[in-house]
Amino acid sequence: MMKPLSRMILVAVVLALGLVGQLALRAHVQSAGALPVGQLSQPLTALPLELGPWRGQDQPIENNDLLYADEHQQRVYYHTNRQQALTLWIVYSGQGADRGHHPEVCMAVAGKPEDPAARKTLDLPGREAPVQQYRFGRPGDYQWVYYWHYTLPVPAHDQLSGIQKFYRSLRQRPASVTVEVFAPETSPDDPQYLGEFVQLVDAAMQPLVGSDAVLGSHRQPVTLVAPQP
Repeated sequence: MMKPLSRMILVAVVLALGLVGQLALRAHVQSAGALPVGQLSQPLTALPLELGPWRGQDQPIENNDLLYADEHQQRVYYHTNRQQALTLWIVYSGQGADRGHHPEVCMAVAGKPEDPAARKTLDLPGREAPVQQYRFGRPGDYQWVYYWHYTLPVPAHDQLSGIQKFYRSLRQRPASVTVEVFAPETSPDDPQYLGEFVQLVDAAMQPLVGSDAVLGSHRQPVTLVAPQP
């Protein structure tokens, strides 16, 4: 039989090896957090001021409470043929902080109830996921809202092991861009014109977010997205 001293030494060695293995595993998974976040290919200011029949004008962001991410862009676009104006709000966050703001919550806080009958999804050409359409307010004071987002791929995703990918998905949200369109209701054909504007914005956003960005409009938190091969 093994002597007590030898048994104690063996136990100590096993515990030491276990501790070393645990520290090595921790260092391995945590190194995934040191990778850079997804970046915009171009700044949000690069979005064209002319989108089809719409002409844009940058608007200052006077409320500092709205500055909750890395880049913000606020513009008013005017339709050249219709007496209609809308506001475009775009936010980029390297940590996915933009996804914590959603019109269903923000409009409710502003005291504008949703008209559930007007909620629908808007399919975009060549897109697997739709844009979400809402209408908030009360009769005589309705506002259309269109909401969608882009999840940016994680750089060096292919260099991560399976456990590193899992750890990163739990601890670090990928970069994300949220887009919202706000327009007062003016006529029954508003959704047609606003839907066309949404398509123009999505097309113009491609050079900014990159071809690997994934469009969506769900409210779930951002998830890990790998670059397309």
